[in-house]
Amino acid sequence: MYAVMTVESLGTDDLVPPPSPDLLRRYGTSETVLRRLRSRHSQTLLLRTAPLSDIAFVQRDTRIEALRLAEEHDGVVIDLGIPRAVEDATDAVSLAHATQWYVVDYDDLDAGLLRTVGLVSFGLPEVVVQGVDRLLHAMYGAVLAGLAHRLIAEWPAHDPVGDATVTLRDIAYGLGDAAAASTPSDRSVDVTIGYDADADLLVVRLLADPAAVLFAP
Repeated sequence: MYAVMTVESLGTDDLVPPPSPDLLRRYGTSETVLRRLRSRHSQTLLLRTAPLSDIAFVQRDTRIEALRLAEEHDGVVIDLGIPRAVEDATDAVSLAHATQWYVVDYDDLDAGLLRTVGLVSFGLPEVVVQGVDRLLHAMYGAVLAGLAHRLIAEWPAHDPVGDATVTLRDIAYGLGDAAAASTPSDRSVDVTIGYDADADLLVVRLLADPAAVLFAP
C-alpha cells in the first residue's frame, strides 16, 4: 500500500491518515522529503493484493506505478507498510536490492536483537536476528540484508525455516551493490532460522562471527 502525496488533488483523494513526521523520520525519511511533504496534502492511494506466488512482482510493479505518478505530479511516495518515504528512482527499483523493502529496528540492540520492518508486505514473517554483538551490528545488518535478498527471491517456493548459508554475493545484492553479480560467493556464514508462531517471526542466529568468516582479510 502506497500513498502518493501531491500539492494538487488528482481527483481521487483518499482519507488514510498519513504517518506522522516523527514516525517517517524514525524509519529513515530524509529531512528534505519531510519538508516537501509539508506542502503536499492531497493523497492518492495505491492498494494491491496478490496471491503469494505473485506478491513480489505486484509489490515491485505497484511501487514503480506510485513513483511514476509522483514524478508526473511532483509528488512524494510513502510506503505505508513501514512507513517511510520512497526516494528511489523508478529505474532503480529492484527486488534483488533487499534493503529497498525493509528497515532495521534497532530498539532492542542492547538485548542483542535486530528486527526487520517491511517483509510482511511480501507475505513473509518479519525477521529477528538474535545474538547480535552491539559493536559489530553493521556486519550483522549486512548478513541480514543478504538473507532478506534470499527470502524475497525464494519465497514462497522455498520454506525459509531451517539451515541456510549467506554468501558475500547475497549481501552485495541485498545492499544494492552494482557489482553484486561479480562479487565472489566463496565466503559465507551459516545461519539457522526458526519460526516463532506466537510472535509470527523468523528467528535467526548466526553460527559464526561474520567479521571472521566474511570480512577478515
